[in-house]
Amino acid sequence: MSIRVVCPNGHTLNVRDSFAGKVGLCPTCKARVEVPQVHEDFSEDAIMGILGPHITSDDVAERQPLHSAVHRDRSLTPKKSCHQCNRQISEAIHICPHCHTYIAKLADF
Repeated sequence: MSIRVVCPNGHTLNVRDSFAGKVGLCPTCKARVEVPQVHEDFSEDAIMGILGPHITSDDVAERQPLHSAVHRDRSLTPKKSCHQCNRQISEAIHICPHCHTYIAKLADF
């Protein structure tokens, strides 16, 4: 098996696995090329096992009592509207939990 690497000048190289994690020279332009480490491929099931189950805001609301302190604090936090689904979400959130749209602005960072 070989590792596919692109040098800084755009030349595509196929190098042996034994060069993983090392630095070499591109045979075409002599630029320094770092060969990345080989990572194990994960199946989709393995990735989902690492991430855990998908929890929606409705699931969280069902688990908490309606009059809990956490619920009251959420209602007092500043809100903004998602431009995709128009739902109200906390200003601190950058990805809408309902439609998964990225809604952060440069000023948020």
